[in-house]
Amino acid sequence: MHILIPFKSLDAGKSRLSPCLDRDRRRALCEWLLAQTLERASKLEAPEHIKVVTADRRAIAIAARYDVGGLPDFGGGLNAALEDGRAAVLSELEHDESLLILPIDLPYASIEAIGQVLSHPADIVIAPDESGTGTNLLLLRRAALRRLSFAYGPGSYAAHHAAARALALTIETVTDRRIAFDLDEPQHYVAWRAQERTN
Repeated sequence: MHILIPFKSLDAGKSRLSPCLDRDRRRALCEWLLAQTLERASKLEAPEHIKVVTADRRAIAIAARYDVGGLPDFGGGLNAALEDGRAAVLSELEHDESLLILPIDLPYASIEAIGQVLSHPADIVIAPDESGTGTNLLLLRRAALRRLSFAYGPGSYAAHHAAARALALTIETVTDRRIAFDLDEPQHYVAWRAQERTN
């Protein structure tokens, strides 16, 4: 398996949290989330099979602490960055494997929770967000590894399903609160901090 971790930048990441966090605190949060994600990814796969897709050199430096390399984000948006990242990974493969897209903003996505997603055998396995409209984890296998177009953005869960059906690929949905919860909006951050204080 190969893992792609998309990362916007330390300074521009999590901009939707600006009503409750200033720039310095958003930057610190992004750095913490990236480190947490790299640590978890490193427990799932060998570092050479993990790549951070980013244009931020500081993020590349953080990844290097885990012996993880980076792939460039040329600024065309998340889907374009992932398409380029996938192409770079595929160019190094001798045979088809699997590809996991692992966002950084899933604070409860434990190794066990991610492992449950990996255990499903479909061509495409999706773990949606709490609303059921977004895509939080995306696993591609077999034909999907090369053929499914990334469709992140509003309604990405339905868009990925539609793309899978058009390609006659098998698809499974995994609903798990540990993966469904993401730090996307201020109310998510407030709920997460409240939960952290009670632990």
